[in-house]
Amino acid sequence: MAVLDKKLQDEIDSLTEQAYEKFLNNEIEQSFKLYEQAWNLYPEPKENWNEAFNTARYIVDDCFKIRDFERAKKWLNNMIMVNNNLHLDDEDLNFYLGRYYFETGDYVKAKEEWDDAVSEAGYRVFEGEDPRYIDFYRHPEKYIKN
Repeated sequence: MAVLDKKLQDEIDSLTEQAYEKFLNNEIEQSFKLYEQAWNLYPEPKENWNEAFNTARYIVDDCFKIRDFERAKKWLNNMIMVNNNLHLDDEDLNFYLGRYYFETGDYVKAKEEWDDAVSEAGYRVFEGEDPRYIDFYRHPEKYIKN
């Protein structure tokens, strides 16, 4: 994993902060444009930069908040790309993928991803998260209908 030049990292951080402010002010499309600008500042190959994973994760978080799962899928794929290259903490990625599958109604895949996350990190992956997630994980039969 390489370390970004401080000036470039500061520029990416500034754009990310501006994007989040726009998101909070319900300027959704402007927010995502700023996030894209931040992402595009990472030198190629983008999967070499640890912070690129975080930038994609911030975007996915905002996508989940507004239930924009199509856009979330794009950025989840970017998280996967970085994770696969840098071998980051798989439990974080598994948790995000589980969230995506849960929210899009693919409960079998959600359970599989969360099984992996829990085996790596335990139930702490659910701390501070929507209580539906832990309920589903503990009682999948309530959600998965044969």
